[in-house]
Amino acid sequence: MSVASLPQARREREAVRARLGGPARRRTIVALFAVGFPIVFYLLLLAVLVAEYGHLPNYLTRYDWIANVLRIVSSTHSLADMVPIILNEWILEIGYLDYNYGHGVADWSLSIIPHKLALLSLAGALIGLNVALLAERRAERTLKQECVRACRSGVLTGAGALFSGLTSATVFSVACCATPSWVGSLAVLGVETSAAFALEPYGPLAFLLGIAALAGSAWWLARESSDPFAAAAATASQTDRPC
Repeated sequence: MSVASLPQARREREAVRARLGGPARRRTIVALFAVGFPIVFYLLLLAVLVAEYGHLPNYLTRYDWIANVLRIVSSTHSLADMVPIILNEWILEIGYLDYNYGHGVADWSLSIIPHKLALLSLAGALIGLNVALLAERRAERTLKQECVRACRSGVLTGAGALFSGLTSATVFSVACCATPSWVGSLAVLGVETSAAFALEPYGPLAFLLGIAALAGSAWWLARESSDPFAAAAATASQTDRPC
């Protein structure tokens, strides 16, 4: 092998290593966001509740979700009734009890429901995929085009995270509603109670729009990464550089 061919062979090995390491790094980022996004989301929501009501949580209740689900399955004969009941079963509740009223009245509480947790993990995985794809992008275009692409991905990812996260929250507020719902988080954020209840039926639609925004942004980034014209332009720019 000639001395001149050594740099070329080294570049080829680095390119192969980058291609092999890219998917593994992407899977790691997606997994971290799928686990981390729900945790960060619930912690932020808890901080907002504490700041809004001025009370630290004073109770934490864990529920035997598996036993409760088995009890529902054995005692409910209609599948149409069984599924909604199971979907509303809690695994954890944290909140503040006001003991000025007898045995205590929950002023506010945050509950964690398995299917809502799964939806937040799905949203987190899509956010991680967008972050991974954006980080893997090379500057193949002009600065203006790169800024437009980054802003577009940021807007879609941010909107998707907001809609999918907000509509998956299960907050109880004694001043707003009697059951944990995503409209409780709207009331905490300052939305009028009447407006919050008017928006409640559109929660599933807003969640689907959020997921669609995240998936659309990821598809757009992946499509641009596999654009043959962009790759050819990048190769040409590297070939035309002076030695």
